[in-house]
Order: sequence, then C-alpha cells, then structure tokens
Amino acid sequence: MVNEIKSEIIKEKRSANSKLMVLVPPIFIIFNIMMGMLMGESPEGKSYLMATAFNWYPIMVLPIILSLLVININNKEKRYHYILQRSLGLNEQKILIAKNLVVIMELFIILLLSSIAIFIFGTSILQEEISLNNISLATLALFIGSLPVIGLSFIINRLVRKKFFLLLINFLLTFPSAILAVKKTWVFFPWSYNLRILTPIIKVHPNGTFLEKGSSFLEMNTVYIGIALSIGVYIMSLVILLILKRSKTYD
Repeated sequence: MVNEIKSEIIKEKRSANSKLMVLVPPIFIIFNIMMGMLMGESPEGKSYLMATAFNWYPIMVLPIILSLLVININNKEKRYHYILQRSLGLNEQKILIAKNLVVIMELFIILLLSSIAIFIFGTSILQEEISLNNISLATLALFIGSLPVIGLSFIINRLVRKKFFLLLINFLLTFPSAILAVKKTWVFFPWSYNLRILTPIIKVHPNGTFLEKGSSFLEMNTVYIGIALSIGVYIMSLVILLILKRSKTYD
C-alpha cells in the first residue's frame, strides 16, 4: 500500500492538482477579503473573515476544487494503463485506495494553508479577533465534513467519465446544502455535512448570519453526529467504488 501511495504522489508532482494546492490558498484569501468588504466592519468579538471562510467558501468554491482534484487524479490513467497494470499483476484496488488517500491529503494541505493565511491576515492586517483553537477546529471539521463528497465524487466520475458532469453535479448539489443543513433531513444529504458540522464551531448560521447565544444550532452533538456520518459515508463510498472497480474488466 505504501508503494502505491508513493507512486501516486510522484505522479502528482507538476500535475494540475499540485498547481491547485499553490493557487487555491491565495484565491481563498482574495475571495474572503472581497466578501468581508461587502459585509462591512466585523461586530465586536466576531469576524466576517471567519464567517465567509467557513460558510460561503464551502458552498461557492470547495465543490469545484474537490471535483477538480478527483477528475485530475483519475484522468492520468488511460485504458492501456489499466491493461498494463493487470499484465504486471498490480493490485488495482490498492491503486484506487491510494488515489483516494492522495486526494484527501491534497485537500488537507489546501485547507491547512488557507486557514493559516486567513489567521495571519485576519489577526495582523485586519486586527480581527480570531481564535487559533477555533480556526483549527473549523479547519478539521471542514476537512472531515468534505470526505463524503470526495468518496461520492470518485463514484460519479467512474460512472460518468465526462469532466463537466462531476463539476456540474457537485456545484448544483451544494447549493441546496445551506437550506437542508438546518433541517432534520440534513443527515441524508452528504453535501450539507460540512456546513452543519461547522455551525456550532464558528457560531455562524448556514445562511451566513451570526448565531445568537442560546440558539439550538450551537449544540455540539451535531458536530459528533456529523463527523460520524462523514466518516461512515466516506467508507461506504470507498467500498462501493472498489466493488465497481472489480466488476469491470477495464475502465
């Protein structure tokens, strides 16, 4: 398994995904500065930069990034590559798991760099009150809450090879997430998990407004449920993906 992961990491060097890891954090900062300027001065003890970074960003930018990460890593192999892998006796299931793990690693790096940039810029330039502990928890929650979308994206991309289709599906399914995240049915909609998990942590409603003290959306039980669901749905997605891989002679 280690060799497969190393192989995928080597193939990712100078790839489109490596460029994304460099480009996304600056775009993340610019996006949030623009949104913050539109919202005006942050209320005392609160940060519009945090609100946009971990509320609007998962809806408007992250679906595209996740789609591109999956599309780019899958498009490296053509039909003859799969034939060669089988002729060499390579374990295709392990290769597929390695691709998943590398995409997860790339997402984590993107979110980590973006959060560091937000923290430094917000505290030093904008002089906003941003807790290091809070932004760390929010980053981890956003990362875990995005795992189901990664797993489902691999399945969608395997079933429908058109690049635009995965981008469109993730983009369209993310839009209702802000509405569904506040309903009891959010547990059935993986695209809303990251928003719902983040709500009690950043104290921002999925619609982008700050929550008042005593709000039912501040209950931390939702975080634990969301994390368990995210990991569970991702594992199920990976199992389904491996079954689909085994059921086909060639991709």
